[in-house]
Amino acid sequence: MKMDIEIYLEFEPGGYLISWNDTLCSKFKSDSNYLQKRPYELYCHIFNKEKDTLGYYRGLSSPRQFTYFQTKQVTDSIVDLEFSIGINHFSDFLFEQSDEYINRFNQIFEERTEFKPIRIDLKTDLKKKMEIELVNVKN
Repeated sequence: MKMDIEIYLEFEPGGYLISWNDTLCSKFKSDSNYLQKRPYELYCHIFNKEKDTLGYYRGLSSPRQFTYFQTKQVTDSIVDLEFSIGINHFSDFLFEQSDEYINRFNQIFEERTEFKPIRIDLKTDLKKKMEIELVNVKN
């Protein structure tokens, strides 16, 4: 899956915002409340080289395509973005479905799709719109 990401320095020292524009559940994109409607959403975890969690997005009642993170040190400029597909538990679409449909949906999605980490250098990649490709971990 290809998508665009952007990272901005939000506040000093080391406070960042990452936003993404994914193509997940694109059949819902014609709807004005696309993020609320789609049954899946993209989760994002941000780690430094020591695998410390710097920030994450794992779904909210108001779905979004951004999150904030805080680096541990000013010199901590390399981060890994780990994306995965999760269920939008507040999906308008799923809310309208039968219990049977939802049970089948949950069985199909029992194993979460995870993607290989994307390494970002905060010294060179800030304020750049970057097109990245998410590659399934199992490939």
